[in-house]
Amino acid sequence: MGVKRDRETAGMSNENDHITEDEAALYDRQIRLWGLDCQKRLREAKVLIIGLNGLGAEVVKNLTLSGVKSITIMDETPVSAADTTAQFFVSGCEPGEGRAKASKAAIQELNPNVHIEIDSEHISSKPASFFSQFTAVFATDCPLSVLIRINKMCHENKVHFYCGDTWGFYGYSFLDLLKHTYAKIVPKGSKTETEEAVLDVLDYCPLGPALGVKVGAGLNRKINKVYILLNIMNNFREMHNHLPSPENRESELQLLKSVRSFTLQNLCCEDNKVGDEMLRCSCIWLCLW
Repeated sequence: MGVKRDRETAGMSNENDHITEDEAALYDRQIRLWGLDCQKRLREAKVLIIGLNGLGAEVVKNLTLSGVKSITIMDETPVSAADTTAQFFVSGCEPGEGRAKASKAAIQELNPNVHIEIDSEHISSKPASFFSQFTAVFATDCPLSVLIRINKMCHENKVHFYCGDTWGFYGYSFLDLLKHTYAKIVPKGSKTETEEAVLDVLDYCPLGPALGVKVGAGLNRKINKVYILLNIMNNFREMHNHLPSPENRESELQLLKSVRSFTLQNLCCEDNKVGDEMLRCSCIWLCLW
């Protein structure tokens, strides 16, 4: 199955009656990049953000500037001294106020067209029906058990789910886009300005089953070391109720090494898969300035 499009006019139809002149001017560059239809879909998107650490703030910034319909943010974690150097929305705030509330004014300034809402309830109190109102959910700075639970409810309600986190020099992202149809753009030939979009489908796996595989049953010896580190950090958080703190680096590293041994044994991995230096580089703060 194929569709044709002209490289110069893709998405630039006369169907601009639903986009105001101010919006067209504000989003001009991205409309030219991905087309008017895509911008209209963004304009109707309702996104839930769970966790407003440095990574969460970056995601919120990009979504707000892109022109989604609304963003609901959940994070009552008190602003810490570390947040003021890694989360740019609270750089001038006094430590102690909840991250989400402290960030709202600065986020809204980025784009008054996007509705920003703060939900002060804890994510564990939310039923599956709560997630059905959103187009997409992004979660960070959460225990693995919480991520798996949220992903399961999103999957059941056909809501796209994203999660990720960072630790020092390392990080990960995970996507569950359900059954996702996408177009692979292929040039028709070197002497033409037209392209062909061939439709394909990806069937995504939820987070729980994705992390349930072991070496020899899905994993192999060439698996990226960061995947192993992801499992170590998830296990550390489940066992100790926090991520390794650079403030207590040496004592935390000893705990990390113990969790590493447990994790490698559980995944049936080689003992030298994640070395001490990698653990050290995952237990540091990276400041924005």
